[in-house]
Order: sequence, then structure tokens, then C-alpha cells
Amino acid sequence: MLLQRTLVVLALTVHTALCGYQRSIVHFDMKGAPPKVAYFKQLLTMMSGLGATGVLMEWEDMFPYQGNLNRIVNKNAYTEEEVISILEHAQQLELEVIPLVQTLAHMEWILKNEEFSHLREDERYPMVACIGDPSSLELILDSVNQLMQVHSKFNTRYIHIGADEAFQVGICEADRLILPVKYENDTLRMIFNHLKKVSINVTEEFPATKVLMWYDELKSAPLELIKEYSLDELVIPVVWKYTANLDNDLPPEMWKNMSYSFKEVWGGRADGASRYWNRLKPYILNNKEWYLQNEKYKLHFTTFDSIIITGWQRYDHFASLCELWPTSMVSLALNLIVLTKFHIDTASAEQVINALNCPPSTTLDQLVAGTDKCRYPGYRARDAIRDYFQLKTFFENSTWVHNRENGWLQSSHMRLSASNPYYIDAIGKAYERTLKKMDTITNNMRTAFTEIFYPDVIEEFETDYITPFYEELQKRKDAVANIDTKRSYGPRPWFRL
Repeated sequence: MLLQRTLVVLALTVHTALCGYQRSIVHFDMKGAPPKVAYFKQLLTMMSGLGATGVLMEWEDMFPYQGNLNRIVNKNAYTEEEVISILEHAQQLELEVIPLVQTLAHMEWILKNEEFSHLREDERYPMVACIGDPSSLELILDSVNQLMQVHSKFNTRYIHIGADEAFQVGICEADRLILPVKYENDTLRMIFNHLKKVSINVTEEFPATKVLMWYDELKSAPLELIKEYSLDELVIPVVWKYTANLDNDLPPEMWKNMSYSFKEVWGGRADGASRYWNRLKPYILNNKEWYLQNEKYKLHFTTFDSIIITGWQRYDHFASLCELWPTSMVSLALNLIVLTKFHIDTASAEQVINALNCPPSTTLDQLVAGTDKCRYPGYRARDAIRDYFQLKTFFENSTWVHNRENGWLQSSHMRLSASNPYYIDAIGKAYERTLKKMDTITNNMRTAFTEIFYPDVIEEFETDYITPFYEELQKRKDAVANIDTKRSYGPRPWFRL
């Protein structure tokens, strides 16, 4: 779901009357289809060319951690030299880099492993860390510090520590023991204390770096409790909402309460966890809403001029691949415009057409519909995914095929190899044509993916999205062939007890 969760930065410094957002940060999610280094650098160059001013790096298990964490990193993980070369390239492009490391929930890449499973909040689920156990904090700080040791060489002004969707808290034995003694059985106090420790670690070890975190635990917290744990001084909340009606989901009272405690606030957008083709219109609607939030609430803040466009290629470490970089470039380009100008005018559309190496005749309607022939880095993978999406959609909308399937090629017909060939021979031909087209598309996809992603990406994408459809068609094609070998049938009943 790449490039879709939009994060709005509200900094309380000097009031500005400028419309739209002046600083744009783009999110890189490496836990789903991490790009090869060469493609990574091409993407960074393209981000800069499209007007982005920075990037948010969610490295997860692709970072070359050392020590205890080294044993569980991704086998395709970047080397330290590769990470430095990526960061140097970003620096040369004058892109601000913000690392993201999870410190509370979404820690599946660590907690899924047997050697760290004892640090789970709930032993059944490898998501949230048992923060009452000192070993959890030690492990988390190790991951933060290793990441920052590399990033701090590049003037890192922010780090994002996650902290959203902590669905299990106060369950592990260490938590249950400490909650009544230290936190008055208030799990929010325990979470706040944990986040305070993580944040203080960052500010003490890396004084030039500020801490970002998702707003989940802050949105309904008493102002006094936020102040008691100094979070109003230590962290910057990130508000996330995916809807096209932010007035309803982010009411004025929320923004007002945030302004009482914090200097900066951020917000967001996403789509289906298994959506492999980008739906551009909902993202544009959401980002227009964020633009309007700026217009409505900038008077509550002294600065409201920075934004991050981000999205996930997986919703979490276990989730399926969703919107990958190649399918999301047009969405990114157009949404960068929406967030700075609200409307996509002719001049802005021409700028996108040039930046994405599109034919001069390309129209805005083609970009929005996804029918363009732009040739940006990764476009071959985009084309293959689009070809598959269109082929599958065409087949699913072929009413005449499904009407005949419903009448003459149900499971019983395939099990008995018995039906009327007059009605099924035509759909057998349709299966055959579709399978041949899928063979061509799959070969193109494999070649394109190999250029920009590691080998496991195409294997997973095929397994989840291509193979089930292909095998179903093949099964039905074989059933038609089996039925065609018969010339006579005995009397009914054909099902015998």
C-alpha cells in the first residue's frame, strides 16, 4: 500500500500565511519488497525530481544489525556499506532522512523468533514487546542505537519510534508483577514510562535528534499524564487517519487538545492489506482533506507547513505484499501536488509527465486511470502488474463465461466429468486464451521484478496473486478437456450413496 498514509507535521514556531505544505517527506517501507540498492538510488533521485524534500526509512530487518540481532536479520539485508551509500546518495540529493524503528508494537521481525519469543507481551502473538521486562527495553534500545549510530553521520534531525497498535498490554508476567506496584494498575502509565525511557535514550545519545511516535496512546490521554511523563517535551505525535472525511474522524477538539501539549503533530492514509494495484482517487481525496486541515487549523499552531506521504508494502511483517513502488509512482507524484496546491493544474500535470518520463501526449485522465505509458524506473514491473490486473478484471467481468460455468461447469460437473459440451467448449477456449496471456505476463513480471527486487519478492507475489487464479483456470480447462473425451453417459442418478 505504498505511498498512501499521509503524515502532517504541525510545528509550533513562527506563523506562516502560505497555503499548502512546504516540506514533503516520502516513506520507504523495507519490510515488503525492499528495493535493490541500484533501484533504491533511482527512487531517491526520482523523489527529489518530483519535489520531495526528504524520506522516512523504515528499515526493519533489512538493516545490518550486529550482536544478538544479527542472527535474525533478513538474509537479503543490506550491508552497512550499502546503507551508507544509500544515505550518501540521499544527502547528495539534499533529501532529509528520517529513520523509523519500532519500539513497542509491530516488532514481529524480532519477536517471531524463538530466541526472543519470551519477550512477547502475549506469548500467542509476536507483535508487542513485554515492556515490564528490562530485557525488552535493552533489546529495543540496542536496535535504536545501532540504527542511529549510522544515521547520525548524516545530520539526522528526527527518528520515528512507532508505538502504534499496541493491542496487548499488561498480559506478560513481568507486566502483571510491576503494574500494581509502580503504575497503579494503569497500563497507559506503564506505556508512557517506557516511551519516556526510549525517548530520553535518543535525546541523551543523539541530542540533535527529535523523536516522532504514532498518536494512538496520546489521543485520549489526560494532559496531566502526558506532562507527568514529560512526553510533551520528548515526543512529537503522529496522527493517522485514512478516511475521506477528516472533519468527522479528526474533530476540532482533537487538534485543540494536541495543541495544548505538543509542538508538532502528524497524520495519515492507507488502503487494503492485499491490494496490489493502486487506487489513486481515494488517496487524492484523503490528501485534499489533509490540505483542508491545514487551512482550518493553522491558526491553532504557529507553523503547519510540513507533510510526509508514506505507505506500507506490507501492513505488518506477516501481511501479504500490497502496493509496491512501481505501481505507486503516479500516485505519489500527483499527491505531492495536491498537498501543496490542492488542485492539479495543467502546468503541474506537465511537470509530472516530464518527471515520470511519459509520452508528451499523456493526459491527466490517463495518469489517474492508470492507463499511461510512462517509463520511470520500475515501469516494466508496473506494466506487468497492470496487465495482470486488467486481464483478471476482464475475466471476472465476463458474464457469459460465468453464466455457463454456473449452469454447466459446477463442482459436480467437474467431479463427474459430465456436462453438455455444446455449452462448455466455448469457455474452455476462453480459459486457454487467458492462460496463454498469463504465461506471457508472468514471464514479463519475473524479468521486471528481478531487475529491482530480491528473488523472494516475485515468488511471493506469484504465490499469492498469480498462482491461485492460474491454477483455478487450469483446473477448469482440464475439466472441459475430460468432459470432451466422453461421448455417452449412463442413466441418472450419477451420485450414488
